[in-house]
Amino acid sequence: MERTIGLFGLSIMDANKGSEALTYTFLSMLQRFYPKDKLHIISFMSNNQIGVIQNYYPNMKFTCHYLNKANPYSWYKVYKAVKQCDCIFDASAGDGFTGIYGSARNFVQALRKQLPVWARKPYYLLPQTYGSYKFPLKKWSIGLIKKAKLAYARDEKTAKEVGPFVKVTSDMAFGLPYDKSLFVFNNKKKFGINVSSLLWDDNTRARFNLLVDYKIFYFELIDYLIKETDFEVHLIPHVVNNDNFEAPENDYRVCSLLKQKYNDSIVLAPAFKTPVEAKSYISNMDIFVGSRMHATIGAISSGVATIPFSYAYKFETLYSNLDYSYIISAKKMTTEEALTKTKEWISNLQSLKESGAKAVEKAQKDLLNFEEDLRQSLRKEGLL
Repeated sequence: MERTIGLFGLSIMDANKGSEALTYTFLSMLQRFYPKDKLHIISFMSNNQIGVIQNYYPNMKFTCHYLNKANPYSWYKVYKAVKQCDCIFDASAGDGFTGIYGSARNFVQALRKQLPVWARKPYYLLPQTYGSYKFPLKKWSIGLIKKAKLAYARDEKTAKEVGPFVKVTSDMAFGLPYDKSLFVFNNKKKFGINVSSLLWDDNTRARFNLLVDYKIFYFELIDYLIKETDFEVHLIPHVVNNDNFEAPENDYRVCSLLKQKYNDSIVLAPAFKTPVEAKSYISNMDIFVGSRMHATIGAISSGVATIPFSYAYKFETLYSNLDYSYIISAKKMTTEEALTKTKEWISNLQSLKESGAKAVEKAQKDLLNFEEDLRQSLRKEGLL
């Protein structure tokens, strides 16, 4: 039997390796659900590129249905494609269906979820962050969540903010596969740093109202690591635009600028093509500080001592749900406080690793419960 499954907010090819990580992990779950059925995966995205995903899932057929959010006719064509699907899964890229990035993005995400409602197709809201909806979008957004067959949050706090119909698990990227042997390293201790272009560039950083001076924090951290520790410093991008180096959202651009500044004192990681490559590289670090949340998930879930650098509530809610407290809260800490805490935690790697292992164990247990719940719901709907 062939089934047609639609994906919203699960990118087949995206500069953001965190968004791709959710897709790769969920497709692995679908493989476990449908080991014998042929799956036609339709990904509704803002581009029509498939990339290399077929190499990882050779038994699936992929179609990218281009969605131009500014074109009403494009929305109509997507609606017609949704009607051809057996069901829809929507992850909202993890944090898109929130107020974090403003009302315009919230509106577009809500409209995407309206399409399967109009098409009368069962749809599932995969683990993601909710909340901070503003008038007039709040009532509409919560109403759409209620209409889903299942709605899962990746933290308890934002689930409670929306309502009791939202169940709680963790971020799907905790289950992303990786292979440490993909990259060959020397025997030096390695310190991975993920710098976010979103926070580096003045025009995008300003909207997050950080108390920490972002550039000064990383300049001083790198200087400290080079001069006063025996770590080899690796700059690791997690949003990589291989088609447009100057793109606003391109961590590799910022990492390249830092490489020019520090030359041979630091190592620049490759421009990864997949989230599996990114996690495989990160897994070889001894300690990791990152501003992209999925980069930190890749680190902690592969056994690396991890210090997330939080610029939005999604960090605190996710990690507090896992009882993990080694977080730099950039909206609450000064630059000096953030640096002091980071240096303190660097000298206590074992505590970070032990706490991280417990957090990952909880996350993976929660994800197993989510997977079984989803399996039962699909069976109930006659989709399994």
